[in-house]
Amino acid sequence: MLKKLLKRNTYRSIRRKLFPFKRLPDEFYDALYVSINGAPLFIPENTYCVDLAVRNLPTDDPVIEIGSFTGMSTCMLSHFLELHQRRNTLFNVDKWEFEEKEKQYYSRVLKVTPETMKHYIRESFIRNLQLCCGSRLPATIELFSDDFFECWNTRSSLVDLWGRTVMPGGPISFAYLDGNHQYAFVKRDFDNVSKWLVKDGFIFFDDSDPAIKSGVRDFVQEGSWKKEYELVIKNPNYLLRKIR
Repeated sequence: MLKKLLKRNTYRSIRRKLFPFKRLPDEFYDALYVSINGAPLFIPENTYCVDLAVRNLPTDDPVIEIGSFTGMSTCMLSHFLELHQRRNTLFNVDKWEFEEKEKQYYSRVLKVTPETMKHYIRESFIRNLQLCCGSRLPATIELFSDDFFECWNTRSSLVDLWGRTVMPGGPISFAYLDGNHQYAFVKRDFDNVSKWLVKDGFIFFDDSDPAIKSGVRDFVQEGSWKKEYELVIKNPNYLLRKIR
C-alpha cells in the first residue's frame, strides 16, 4: 500500500502539471491532510466530486461508504453533509481485513503482523472520527460489504461501532465505493448499490483513475453501467448519476 501510494502520488504530481483536474478549496480537507494518518489516500480532486454529489442529492435517503480505512473519506463525507445542511444518514462499512498481498507487504516492510496492522488502522479510524466528526458520527458497520448488503436487503438491525442500534435498508441517495478493488468485488458492490439507488442518485468510484491498474478501473472502463447511468465527471475518478 505504501509503495503503491508513493508511486501513485509521484505520477499524479507530474500529471496535474500537464492535465489539471478540478479541485475544491476546503480548509477542513487541508486541516485533515496534515493531521490524520491515511489522508493522502483521499486525493484533493475527490473533494470536488463529493461536494458536487452532496450538493445535488436528490433525496434525504442514506449515503453509504464501502471501505473507510483510517477514515479520511468518511470525515469528508460527514463534513460536506453538514456543510450543505443535509439530513441524510451516513453509513460506512469496513471490516479492516486486508487482501493477502497487502498483508505480505506490511509484514515485509513494517515487520508487523496482519493482526497488529488491522488493530492500528481500526484504532486510527476511531480516533480520527472522534476528533473530526464527533458531533456527527456515522453508522459505522464492521462487516464485509456483501454481509452488509444482506442486512440492508432484509432490513436487519445492527449495532454499529459506537454501540448504537441502527436500521439499514431502503433507498440510497449516494454511494462512495472504495472497498475491495478486485473486479468481482467492485461489480458486486455496484450491483448491490444500484438495486437501491434512487433516480438521480450518485455513485463515486475511488481509484477508478485510468492511470491506476485495478479492478475498479477495469469495471468503469468496461462501461456496462452506461445503460442506467451517465458520467457526471472524470476527475480523474469517476462520478456517475443514475438516470433510469
